Amino acid sequence: MKILMLTDRMGLGGAETHVALLSRGLSAMGHEVCVLSAGGCIADELEAEGIPQIRLPVQTKNPFRWLQLRRRIRRVARAEDFDVLHAHARVPAFLIRGIRHAGYAELVTVHARFSLSPLRRMLSNWGSQTVAVSEDLRTYVCDAYGVPAEQVHVIANGIDCAHFSPRARASFPPLHTPEPTRILFASRLDADCSRGAELLCALAPVLHQRFPNLRIGIAGGGNALPHLRAMAREQNQALGENVITLYGAVGDMSPLLSQQDIFIGVSRVAMEAAACGCAVILCGNEGYLGILDATSATRAALSNFCCRGEVAASENGLRADLLTLLNDPDERQRCADEARTLIQTHFNAERMCRETLTLYHRARMPKGALHVTVGGYFGCGNAGDDLILQGFLAGMRDAAPDLRVTALTAHPRKNARRFGVPCVSRKNPLSCIRAFLESDAFLCGGGSLLQNATSNRSLLYYLHLLRLSRLCGAHPILYSAGIGPLRGKRARRQAAKTLERCDYISLRDPESMRMLEQIGVSRSLLHVGADMALLAPLPPATRAPSILADHGIAAGTRYFCVILKGGSRAAYEVCRMLAAGARMIAKRHALLPVFFVLDPTHDGRATQVAARVLHAPVIPLREPSDAAALLSAAEFAVTMRLHALVLASCVTIPALGVCADTDDEKIPSFARLCAQDYLTRDALSVGALVERMEALLSDRDRLRPLLADAAADLRKKAKKDLANIVTMLYNSK
Repeated sequence: MKILMLTDRMGLGGAETHVALLSRGLSAMGHEVCVLSAGGCIADELEAEGIPQIRLPVQTKNPFRWLQLRRRIRRVARAEDFDVLHAHARVPAFLIRGIRHAGYAELVTVHARFSLSPLRRMLSNWGSQTVAVSEDLRTYVCDAYGVPAEQVHVIANGIDCAHFSPRARASFPPLHTPEPTRILFASRLDADCSRGAELLCALAPVLHQRFPNLRIGIAGGGNALPHLRAMAREQNQALGENVITLYGAVGDMSPLLSQQDIFIGVSRVAMEAAACGCAVILCGNEGYLGILDATSATRAALSNFCCRGEVAASENGLRADLLTLLNDPDERQRCADEARTLIQTHFNAERMCRETLTLYHRARMPKGALHVTVGGYFGCGNAGDDLILQGFLAGMRDAAPDLRVTALTAHPRKNARRFGVPCVSRKNPLSCIRAFLESDAFLCGGGSLLQNATSNRSLLYYLHLLRLSRLCGAHPILYSAGIGPLRGKRARRQAAKTLERCDYISLRDPESMRMLEQIGVSRSLLHVGADMALLAPLPPATRAPSILADHGIAAGTRYFCVILKGGSRAAYEVCRMLAAGARMIAKRHALLPVFFVLDPTHDGRATQVAARVLHAPVIPLREPSDAAALLSAAEFAVTMRLHALVLASCVTIPALGVCADTDDEKIPSFARLCAQDYLTRDALSVGALVERMEALLSDRDRLRPLLADAAADLRKKAKKDLANIVTMLYNSK
């Protein structure tokens, strides 16, 4: 794969280091990487290492130069035949706007909050896929710029733990003899990020009085450096010796960091210090988090170790944490070991490169000759059906990366941005016909599409789509489908007649297969697969803490998830029983019930009523994967919706499926496949609910390995199903 990284400049800085590390890592994986920027010391280093550099003045803010630069970038991309263009700054991102229509993958990484104004908002470009280095930046981009949540992916900064390590000692001379205790602050020393250095200078007399062998270092360059140099000179004169040393800008921080005992600062350099074995205190202009250890790691990661949203930094807070570390060397070593383990495990450079490469494959424009249209209840507000589409697209990218996909959805323009594929209106017959004429196959499925429990309209709609696709020359295929209930001889006869003319039928459960056999569909057409939602990408581990923090739920709160289904009198009766059982479990075990809604149109009212009765929060979902995030941190879940049960299985959380209707076979069927528990409508009572929820709590640890194995088996079935469909399509082509 040929990749062009674009940024404004490649001098010293966190974003520039990120670009360099990503370029080196992807080059080591065998990909061709080139960096386009205005140049700088890091650009020179990369060029010396054999990574090509293109130097253009892209840091300019002169709009009259942008058109010229845009043309030059397009010429470069065309001449070098790049596959991916990945921008890391605002102006370069704007310069590649719309280039994906020429067949390139277009990505933008958000490293910090941009200044916001109507003009800047209009000119901002977020690519076909957007990367945020932390959860708070993801939320910021979605809220401030209206970017669809499905388009923004969190890939945390990575650190080269081989280069930044306690063993990387060499070039920096010792600060003092005999060996002192060393504290270092490092950052870009501008007015908006030098707060920690000022506090450290102010605390120097107090610290030196208690610890005479203490030495303080400040590294970095910027417009605040003269002010800090004057503060340091004044304090050194008052103390009668050089306690504070200013290093200025440092190119390679590894030798300096590996000599320190305590580091004060934020962002990437704090992560590098942790990798070098320093005890780290997170302190910056945007907030103060204190000592970094296993307890504070999750909160630190939510803001890319920048302390955004935390309390303001103060002398008292910094002095207390410094004294804790200075008075107790064992505690200092424990914090340093936990911080280094955290970086090695979750924030290493290899992980960052691997996740970025996965996103490149997702963003690439398929160029194959084979084209399919996929249809279902997509984009209609039901998160479960949208999960099916996400899972299908993720599975197809693995099975057939060059396969071109068009989706029939309710809101084509909005959904095209959300799902990253061309979309046409599912309600417009002419749009559907055109999509079928341009496609080799029509894949219809996901959810219980072929049923007439509510009305015959849904059944007739999907049967007519299958017939229409065949008339237009697109192979009709039913995939990952749930069948029924089918009421009435006429409905069964119509379904059997249409499905007999399909080229391939895969079903998500054995019960659906038995139903089609009963109505006369040939056994040779039928295959048992699995629900495509199982293949949907899961959110990062930081997503759940971010969502909970946004809704005022304290870190460490034990909770369970409740997912209700409305829309009928029978369902509301079940909701009342479920709310009563949830209240008893919450009081008995000091757990917080947390509600979320998969289908706001049908389930919103029932959920709001139950949540008010229990004084529990209702958390809105930005995107379907937020449901998986909430479930992943829960003790257990109780759900009336099938796809909440599917997601609970994906994240190996025990769940109780509750049937809303007596003829509801979807939940029992899936629960039996994935080793989850369920209650049918006939067996439902408040006492039975409480008993089953108690069992989930007590058996949680025993059940999780069973759930993991069952979910893995179902994923294999879903992937095999897609592989069979792809093989059949290529053979027919």
